[in-house]
Amino acid sequence: MPQLTANNYTMHYQVDDFTDPWSTSETIWIQHGFGRNLNFWYHWIPLLAGQYRVLRRDMRGHGGSADPGPDYVWSVDDLLGDMKGFLDALEIDAVHYIGESVGGILGIAFATKWPERFKSLTLCASPTSIRPHIQKTFALGYEDWPTALGALGSGGWAKALIEQGSGLAGGDSPHLRWVLDEWAKTPTHVLQGLCRLVPSVDVEPILSQVSVPTLVLAPANSPLTPLSEQLAIRDGIPGAQMAVIEGSGHEIYVDAAQDCVDALLRFIRSLG
Repeated sequence: MPQLTANNYTMHYQVDDFTDPWSTSETIWIQHGFGRNLNFWYHWIPLLAGQYRVLRRDMRGHGGSADPGPDYVWSVDDLLGDMKGFLDALEIDAVHYIGESVGGILGIAFATKWPERFKSLTLCASPTSIRPHIQKTFALGYEDWPTALGALGSGGWAKALIEQGSGLAGGDSPHLRWVLDEWAKTPTHVLQGLCRLVPSVDVEPILSQVSVPTLVLAPANSPLTPLSEQLAIRDGIPGAQMAVIEGSGHEIYVDAAQDCVDALLRFIRSLG
C-alpha cells in the first residue's frame, strides 16, 4: 500500500503505469470526491494506464489515508496543501487532473493558486458548491447533514441516499455491497467534519481565474448537479469545453466510464 508524507500528513495513493518503459509518459491524476476513495475508479485503469501514468490518491481521512481525528478542524488550505505536497513529494511538475464532485471543487481552487502544476483540469460531475437544497437532501430527513451521518454511519448514509434515488450508483447486489463496504472505510467523523466545511465553500466567484485548459464532464441526469449548473461552469471558465454524458444519475464515472474516458482522451489529445 504506497504511502507518502507531505504537508505533515500521511496519505495513501496508487500508481498504475503500463506505458512503454523506454518512453516518457504524461501523468493523469484522478481525485475522488466526498466519502469515496481511490478504489471507486478501478475500472478506468485499463482504459488509461497503457497510454498514461495514472495516479489515484485517497483524500485526507478517506480510504487508506490517515485519520486526522474527531477533533480536527477541516480547512480548504489543508486540503490544497495536501494536493501540492503530494505532487512535490512525487517530484511531478504537472499533471492532467481529474476531479470528481468535491475533488473538482478542490481542483478549481488549486488551478487558481498553482496553474503551472496542471496541464489540464477535468471536472467530473462537479458543482461549484454544495447548496442548501442539496444539504437538505443529504440530511435525509434528519436535523442536518452531520446528524444524518452520525445516526447512519458512513456506509448507512450512502445506502440511504442510493435508496432515496439521489443519483449515487448502486448497481446489482454484489456491486452494491462492494460500494457500501468502500464507503464504510472512511470514518463517520471524517465525513461529519468535512461536510461542516464543504457547504461554506463556493468556487463560482473564481471560475474566471482558471487559466488552464478545462473540460467539464457533465452528467445529463444528475439530481445533485443539474445540467444548467454545468453549463454555467463551462461558461464561467475561459475557453472551457464540455461533454454531456448520458449516465443514469450523478456518478457518470461509474455507469458511463467509457463515454467519460473517450471524451477525456479527445480533450487531452487536442492540447497537442
